[in-house]
Amino acid sequence: MAAEFRPRGLACFALAGLVLALSGCGGGDGGSDAVADESDAAAQQPAEKNPPQAGAGSQPEARAYAWKDTRYQFANGCYSLQADGLYVSEVADGQYSVTPDAGKAARFTMRPTELGSYLMMSGFSREDSQVGQFELLGISDPGGEFLDTGGHFIGELSYLVSGLGDTANLVLDPVLPLGGILRELGESLDFAGGQLGNVDMLPRLAAVDRPSDLAVWKLNKHEGADQYTMTSAVTGLLLGTSEEGLTLSSPSLRNAANTFTFTEAEGCTEYPEAGLNLEVADHRGPAIYLKEVDRFKGIKGIDNDDIYGYVDTHSHISAYEFIGGRINYGAPFHKFGVTHALEDCEVAHGPWGTTGFLELVTSGTGPHDTQGWPSFNDWPRYNSLQHHQSYYRWLERAHYSGMKILVNHLVHNEILCRINPQKQNDCDPMESILLQIQRMYEMQDYIDAQHGGPGEGWFQMVTSSGEARDVIDDGKLAVVLGIEMSKVLKCGEFLDVAECTRQDIVERLDKLYQLGVRNIFPVHKFDNAFGGHLPDLTSGVGIGPVLYAGNLLETGHTIEFEECPEGTEFVGDETDQNAAMQPFGILDQLLFQMDYIGDRFPETPEQLQALDPRQGTEHLCNRRGLTDLGDFLVQELIRRKMMIETDHISRKAAARILDITGRLDYPVINSHGSWGGTEALRDRIASQGGITASFGGTRENWVDKLLRDGNRPRTENLKVGPFGGAGFASDVNGIAQLASNPGTPEDDARLYPFESVDGRVVFHKQKTGDREFGLYDGRGVAHYGLYPDQIADMILNTDRPKEQVDEAVNQLFTSAEAYLRMWERIENAPL
Repeated sequence: MAAEFRPRGLACFALAGLVLALSGCGGGDGGSDAVADESDAAAQQPAEKNPPQAGAGSQPEARAYAWKDTRYQFANGCYSLQADGLYVSEVADGQYSVTPDAGKAARFTMRPTELGSYLMMSGFSREDSQVGQFELLGISDPGGEFLDTGGHFIGELSYLVSGLGDTANLVLDPVLPLGGILRELGESLDFAGGQLGNVDMLPRLAAVDRPSDLAVWKLNKHEGADQYTMTSAVTGLLLGTSEEGLTLSSPSLRNAANTFTFTEAEGCTEYPEAGLNLEVADHRGPAIYLKEVDRFKGIKGIDNDDIYGYVDTHSHISAYEFIGGRINYGAPFHKFGVTHALEDCEVAHGPWGTTGFLELVTSGTGPHDTQGWPSFNDWPRYNSLQHHQSYYRWLERAHYSGMKILVNHLVHNEILCRINPQKQNDCDPMESILLQIQRMYEMQDYIDAQHGGPGEGWFQMVTSSGEARDVIDDGKLAVVLGIEMSKVLKCGEFLDVAECTRQDIVERLDKLYQLGVRNIFPVHKFDNAFGGHLPDLTSGVGIGPVLYAGNLLETGHTIEFEECPEGTEFVGDETDQNAAMQPFGILDQLLFQMDYIGDRFPETPEQLQALDPRQGTEHLCNRRGLTDLGDFLVQELIRRKMMIETDHISRKAAARILDITGRLDYPVINSHGSWGGTEALRDRIASQGGITASFGGTRENWVDKLLRDGNRPRTENLKVGPFGGAGFASDVNGIAQLASNPGTPEDDARLYPFESVDGRVVFHKQKTGDREFGLYDGRGVAHYGLYPDQIADMILNTDRPKEQVDEAVNQLFTSAEAYLRMWERIENAPL
């Protein structure tokens, strides 16, 4: 999708605007007095109509639909098209035509590509293992010059405009005289030095067999009537009818022949999509409040408006754009749907995945079948770390199981981006984050479009606890934006010289806040201007040595170690957290480095272990604490009431942050397990009103994690009834494995189908294309849509006592309310 935003693409579309302005005979929009171009954010009065639904199975009770009689209402519906007494007819000889007979009208599934724009699909067929063949109303590209392999328009606009002027059967009378004007204008444009000048493209209206920009139509409503114009997204010309057939004409020549009425029809082919594979068994839909669910009724301390459900405290939905944009193959959405979002990873990972170096190193699975849709022979799987695992329909399935809050951490690493030869995006930290923010809002709008208009989708960005409660109350998922990156706010350091100023911090923080970011890690994988990082102390040759080398490249120095406090923890009130190293400390530092580097090598044979000088790495702490700039950042985050994450920061720096925030009753977050440091630090976070969460697990392992996090030391006023609340971290797409599962295919019959914890949704095995995804095929939690299955498997198959399992489930499903209360404490903390 990044190709849509390349400078060349922007230039083309800007020039398209110029073409339309000129063809509109000077000023205006060529008929703006008659056609209302509806603003996506325009206020509309609610109307009594069920919103279009993209989900499968029975649906929750309908609420008032806000976008009746607008261009958004057609989403995923089945319609025939009629203008001036003529219907668009079924395809014959590869072409659509017109007919006065409603019985012979083509029936179109109207699939939104964005708010107000549609693919018009009259057919789709697919054999097993085949991608499928579409039948779409569009403009043909016989020479293959206008589109890239993803269906995005890249052809030279000059030649397209010239071609339109030359093609008499494309622009018919009374528009034919315009052809000469278009021809002259097209010939005057010089994008590519005339290299396409001798290619005869002959673009024309046709039934095209794959989605592309040439098959996208933008609807605009005709004022005062339930009629719409259909504008080609690429050419800017209006679709119309005549006795000879379909036409394209200038928007300045709008008339009855290019103003369409949409009539509901039956028998349309469904647009291909990943399945939800569930039924809503209760007309009220999934539970919203704890007291709606039997297991929470009568429990002391739970209020009527306490939210039921769980929070994923740590995810990376937008990571498909990080480290240059060609590491994590796939996307959580695509304007042309699943067939493009999860198509074939060869474009990023090479033939059989042999050039996907990070995938080969981190997953350890070797070469693989790159085909995604529809077979998914090798990916996704729980340990295929560079294949996208959070497609929006998979997320929606988890939402039906009770996920109420999703924290998406925008993520980037400049050093890894610069050394990565496979990239298409800017490595600049702020540019990468801004691109990911843009993608998240595009995702929200795309899901809104599928459900019938702005705000209608189940995926809604929120910037306050109040907004989150409102969204959840409406039966939707509240999505929080956070940032997790090594050079956050472009504030790295090199040889102890900060690469930013206090003014830079304020300006960049203000910009991110305005864009909706509410959660920040001061430090990630490398030391930066704010403090030291928490080293990766895993043994052997893995990601640890890569990060060790990356820190050296980023900062100009190795990780500087010291002995961790024995039997206790840093307090955070040290006079100087970054005291200069004394001369005698250099020898200690050399020994510490030997311990760390030496731990990358194999174990010493037992008979020689007494001679091995290595001491392991458990005693090693990063000696760098919170810097003066780090202290300033914490104060600025508090001033804006933003959430502070202490994972990945050195233990010494984490203790300092807890010392600062504790005096203000300002909670902080440990969102993903042991990256929050020691259990003592995590207990301290909980006791100060913060959230601690661990990685999603398997069976008894997950039960133990939920009980541990839910029962950390807290005062009663910090609990939801008797529960501390324990969410989980998926860390999906974050170069981290999802949960595995030890089950076998024989376990399928015991698990499927299963009910959600609230008893209102019945889940079957999830199917995307030809692939049925379950937990017991060796892939574990292959993608996000299997977390409902993993929860059900934990309840059914753990070996922990029933009372422990019940409490673990209660801790999980009170975690959304616990998170919101933590956020409210932040918002209400004194400055």
